[in-house]
Amino acid sequence: MSIEVTDELVERIAVLARLNLSPEELSGLKDHFEKVLKFVGELQELDTEGVNPSLFTSETSNVLRPDEGAPGLDNEEAMRPAPESEPPYFLVPRIVGDAESSES
Repeated sequence: MSIEVTDELVERIAVLARLNLSPEELSGLKDHFEKVLKFVGELQELDTEGVNPSLFTSETSNVLRPDEGAPGLDNEEAMRPAPESEPPYFLVPRIVGDAESSES
């Protein structure tokens, strides 16, 4: 299966990724995509007959520590480095508009 990397394809991928790219950046991406697809094509040509697909999986499993409680910071100590606070809350700038407004 061969995919032709066209300017339109690269532009479509940039739009889907919400990237605003210059023509030079689009051209560079086109070259990069072509190299990646060439490499994948080379990998697909490898003879993997008789190779166990799980040959290189790890034999180890997750090593978990016991879930033990520990003392945390008291409220005063936690608030000390905050630029603004109103204990027990950190004060931060509003980043979401009012629910009634149409602004986002």
